Amino acid sequence: MPPKTGDPGDKTLSENRLTTRQETKRLGRTLIAEDNEEIKDMRKGRKYLEEKQLLWPPGEPITLSAIVACLHQTSALANVPKPVINAIRSIAFILEEVEKTAMQEALKDAIDSQMDELHKNLATLVSEATKKVDAHLNTKLDEMTTGMDKFNNLIQKAEETRQPATRSHTEEDTNSRRTARSYAEVIAASTKGINPRLAAKEGIKARQFMLEGVANNAKLSHLTDNQIKDELNRTIMQQGFEGKCIRSATKQRLGGLLLEMHNENAAEWIRSQENRDALCATLGPGPTFRGRTYQMIALNISLLLDPTNKEHLKEITEVNHLEDDTISAIRWAKPIARRSPGQRSAHLILTFTDVNEANRAVANGLTICNKKARIEKVKKEPTRCLKCQGWNHFAKECLEDHDTCGNCAEHHRTSLCPNPTKKACVSCKTDAHASWSRTCPIFLKKTEECNRRFPENALTFIPSSDPWTWIENNENRPNPRETRNAQEKLIDQNLRKYDWYGNDQPDPMDDWYTSKMPDWAGDNPTNHQQNNHEERNRPPTRPTAADYI
Repeated sequence: MPPKTGDPGDKTLSENRLTTRQETKRLGRTLIAEDNEEIKDMRKGRKYLEEKQLLWPPGEPITLSAIVACLHQTSALANVPKPVINAIRSIAFILEEVEKTAMQEALKDAIDSQMDELHKNLATLVSEATKKVDAHLNTKLDEMTTGMDKFNNLIQKAEETRQPATRSHTEEDTNSRRTARSYAEVIAASTKGINPRLAAKEGIKARQFMLEGVANNAKLSHLTDNQIKDELNRTIMQQGFEGKCIRSATKQRLGGLLLEMHNENAAEWIRSQENRDALCATLGPGPTFRGRTYQMIALNISLLLDPTNKEHLKEITEVNHLEDDTISAIRWAKPIARRSPGQRSAHLILTFTDVNEANRAVANGLTICNKKARIEKVKKEPTRCLKCQGWNHFAKECLEDHDTCGNCAEHHRTSLCPNPTKKACVSCKTDAHASWSRTCPIFLKKTEECNRRFPENALTFIPSSDPWTWIENNENRPNPRETRNAQEKLIDQNLRKYDWYGNDQPDPMDDWYTSKMPDWAGDNPTNHQQNNHEERNRPPTRPTAADYI
């Protein structure tokens, strides 16, 4: 009797039956009767796939990519049911995703490993570099400390061996010496951008002092410059100063005596008011030291101001919070007789006795006649003779036999010109402007040459012990080459227009000369230089006693 279906003893039925989905889920894989199957291990399976050319190329290592390709080839075989094809392709796609995820994980692990290694190497490198830098800095700091100690010792020895003045100083004088800075110290502290000629010139001026009243002193008036120098050095040595004090002594035209000290130590000695009084007392009655003054110009001041009225000067000092003796004098830059009809303002010259207050006025301006006025320092400009309208000399030094008018260039005085409206320039032979015109090309050329000869014109402030006063004003400064070319072109046009090249007169551009004060002629001729009285009252054009201490 045949066995019943489903009998546990029926082995064949048990081996050949299909595995249910629940059993596969429970056992983890499908149960297959191994005895009835041809493929029982991986080696036979690979051989079978290679023979059927489903796994290619043969003999190569098996990878997920090779298995995926094999599955796709299997799904393409003939007579394969549709469900089997879908199942095989699904497995292939799943394996592809598994491979991609595995590769990403492997790449991430590799990158993490490399970054950890790099971080460790960088940490080690930074630590070693830090140690080396610290060691190097410590070594250099030790060397600098040792060098500073040596330098301080040298300074201390130099101070101990320096020849001191034997007089006693008050506490106020000692504090002022500690805080004051000389020209030499300022230049040594900041030499960048300072013109060397200007630095040397200002350094010499800082060691110059003006001694007045020598002409009235019976002890010094009959001596020569060298004899006066020797006599003063002898007197100063008797007062306790050791070494050379006065380098030179030069008599001035107005009766003063210009003293130049030998070095900064001597200049510091003579700056003391106590030493000055002792020196003047030894020389006898008459000689006194005069302070240096500084000429400044206030632009466009109301003509209601009266420079001769002391109350007006006092009002200027009070309104601007200045000491009474800060401004010693004021005057109009141009004589009243030469003003234009209907003129309401003019330029005012102010004489300062304190360089710091003068520079402060340039920086902040001054309140004059209830108006904020712009202040500038008086710059050096070329000298023009008001007799022959030439250059390089003054009217009292002119060798011409006749006067030349600054308006029409004819042979008469400018003040006696019968036709003041007629214009003619003696320098460039043109009737486009008068000889006194500040737009004259010759005047512009000489002004440019004057600026090159006097580099202090490029400074906005008067050089002092403050480093900022030595800075040049380069704002809105034209290109010198372009300016020079334009001026030369203008001069050439004027000279050719009036056939100047065809005559035998000397070239007016061959003569170059500069002076102290500018010609504030404005739009009117300057003729006051031809009269002896007006010559004494006009703005000074050469260094005088007021320019020195």
